[in-house]
Amino acid sequence: MVDFHHTILAWLFTYPLIVGSLALLSLTAYKLLLQPFFHLYGIPGPWWAPYTRAWLFMTLASEDSPSRYIAVNDKYGPLARIGPNHLITNDPETFRKILMPRSKYERGPWFDSLRLNPNRANLITERNASRHNTLRSQMAPGVLVPVLTVQIEAFEQNIQQSLQGWILYVQKHGVSYPGDSPRDFEIGRSIQYLVTDTICLLAFGRLLGFVSKHADCYGFLKTLEERLPIVEKFSILTEVNHLLAFISHIPWLRRILPSATDPTGIGKIIGISREVVKDRIEQGVGSKNDMLGSFLKHGLDPELADLEITIALFAGSDTTATSIRAILLHVITNPLVYGRLQREIDVRILDGTISSPVSEDEVRKLPYLQACIREGLRIFPPITYLRERVTPAHGDNLNGFSIPAGVNIGFNLPGLLLNDVFGPDPRAFRPERWLEQEPARLRSMERVMDLVFGWGATRCLGMRMANANQSMYFVEVFRRWDVVTTKPLKPWTSRCHGIFYQKDFFVRLTPRKTGATAAYAGIGELAVDRITHTSE
Repeated sequence: MVDFHHTILAWLFTYPLIVGSLALLSLTAYKLLLQPFFHLYGIPGPWWAPYTRAWLFMTLASEDSPSRYIAVNDKYGPLARIGPNHLITNDPETFRKILMPRSKYERGPWFDSLRLNPNRANLITERNASRHNTLRSQMAPGVLVPVLTVQIEAFEQNIQQSLQGWILYVQKHGVSYPGDSPRDFEIGRSIQYLVTDTICLLAFGRLLGFVSKHADCYGFLKTLEERLPIVEKFSILTEVNHLLAFISHIPWLRRILPSATDPTGIGKIIGISREVVKDRIEQGVGSKNDMLGSFLKHGLDPELADLEITIALFAGSDTTATSIRAILLHVITNPLVYGRLQREIDVRILDGTISSPVSEDEVRKLPYLQACIREGLRIFPPITYLRERVTPAHGDNLNGFSIPAGVNIGFNLPGLLLNDVFGPDPRAFRPERWLEQEPARLRSMERVMDLVFGWGATRCLGMRMANANQSMYFVEVFRRWDVVTTKPLKPWTSRCHGIFYQKDFFVRLTPRKTGATAAYAGIGELAVDRITHTSE
């Protein structure tokens, strides 16, 4: 043993460079190969996940991330490893545990990638829980629940005003009338214009002309579609966000970031929002019953208000437009669903319980319409970002695995919404599932479905706004026109970058007969629905 020690010492003193190099090489190999593997040892996933973020990059580059998220959890279980320090879950109880009030989990560096200003967070990107809660309290009254009668009326009237303007445009440019040449109307982009203008009106009381011009005003949507695929990659390569924060302090490099002086794109919308904020302060913060007026009235920093309005515009318009397009496609390609929804609307028109224009309160009382909307959101959730949270300092135990501190856990929302609680056919679009369940089963389904809009302190503030837009849209469209896709084998082009970009959604719109729909459904069926309605 003594000879062995002497031999080792002799090596150390005779070949110090070689011994030091071997030690450094061994340490490096451990850090790169062994430590990442044992860091989350035992959690299944793609074999290369412990060593690289390549799976994440490849998934985002596919423009079909929802399918890949679903597949990875289907293959490896409710908690899967998809990167050296990244997990993904589709388990509803894990969702709730991470997002519950006073949770010790924090928003991860993923959220920095969505900042419009690298040095200032907004409601969506703020990672500090205390500052996030303050922002939420200042913004919630203007977005979540208008409570005063005058606020509710303004909320409804703005949606109705925007929708009626869109209807007038479509009647002139999109509807195929008897005796005229048939028209193929690209309704996908048109819906985007409608929702963008609606949110502008709700946010700061001004239409920007997306509907009237039926064009991408200021290149706003084009800029989003070009930049978000890049920004999406920053959510993985989070080191880039620190670089952007540094660049923002260098005048000649700052030009790559959105600026309020830009003539087009996101910067132009920030500039418009800034002008509106300035005018509103001069007029008095309570001069209008819109989101901006409420934000300022409840103490939101005016210097942050323009960013909040802009982020609400692109986040709210894309998700709401996607949900409307997806629900519309699933309805018009399912004849039984389409027929039943039209009959529900027709019966209520005959009963005088739907006015023109329809109100928010009236659409809430259409059970089959609400089932269609709920089912559409379930089968095609409009947002698929992982929205990663970081495990707390003491770590946690999830799905039987011990998770150390500092691990990024992403939410697989598309996978969550295929949970077995929805029955044996979760991949089918079947609105009836929301109307035929026993109360206990329905509550279990709703408990999972509620997670579409987040949970706890991060629950989406725009839920009511989105539902009102969706519901009122479908009543106004289906009471006027029959809608069919003109390209059933490829009804649209859809790309996913956390949110969806959809175009080439061509439909044929033809006028419906006014009054009862005997031409579209049998008198007997209409009578049955009338009896059903009377008994509700």
